[in-house]
Amino acid sequence: MKAEEFCALLGDVNEKYIREARAPRGAKRWYRRGWAKWGAAACLCLLLASIPLFGRGGEKIALSAASSGVTARYVESAPDVSSKADLVWLSEEELFTEWDTAIFKGTVTRIRNIRLDFDGEAAYRAVAEIAVEKVYRGDCAAGETVSILLPCPVSSGIWVEDTETASAMREGMTGIFMPMAYGADSIWQQNGATLALRDLAPYGLADGLRWVFLETEDGLLFAREAYESAAGAETLGEIEAYILQMLESLE
Repeated sequence: MKAEEFCALLGDVNEKYIREARAPRGAKRWYRRGWAKWGAAACLCLLLASIPLFGRGGEKIALSAASSGVTARYVESAPDVSSKADLVWLSEEELFTEWDTAIFKGTVTRIRNIRLDFDGEAAYRAVAEIAVEKVYRGDCAAGETVSILLPCPVSSGIWVEDTETASAMREGMTGIFMPMAYGADSIWQQNGATLALRDLAPYGLADGLRWVFLETEDGLLFAREAYESAAGAETLGEIEAYILQMLESLE
């Protein structure tokens, strides 16, 4: 079964987010195998669907009429799992142009795990709230708090390859974030149920590795192989300068 067929079978986000899982001829293959952008999320969804009773309690999230056959609840934690998936190659320029992502600096103020029930099939995600400090691109403003849907839950027992940056997020960490804004057509279909992603958060990450530059206790964490021009950066100030240079070059 092809990777893109597998993603579609799992009812991952929108068809427009499923693309051919091959790098362009001659491109540097910093990834290990071709995979759709939402592959890590799909693999995690598949594994967690086998643990339907975990975290059934918790505050229920009100969903709009655009969602059907699905329920969502905040939960304290998610099952301990490990998974593996790989990402499709994107050039540095494509990382800034594939979607018109917002780009801002901020501090993580809260992270909440979510249990989704697609008519009997369970999946887990998390929502991070970010206090925005500086905006480089997008409609949000300094002083606002925005929510970002993460493609994985956040827990010490969870390890999902290609979500290393997102899963490392903790409250109090500062970073630069590059989420996409969800539209009315940003949906997740699974097991005959439909979830409008905007019901969970106005923004989301295309994958859990490449769209966050995060200050951690062990230093600056980001996908250095993806951002070759900034691979040696050790501070967010260096990342800020790199981002501003990239945005200027794309004007």
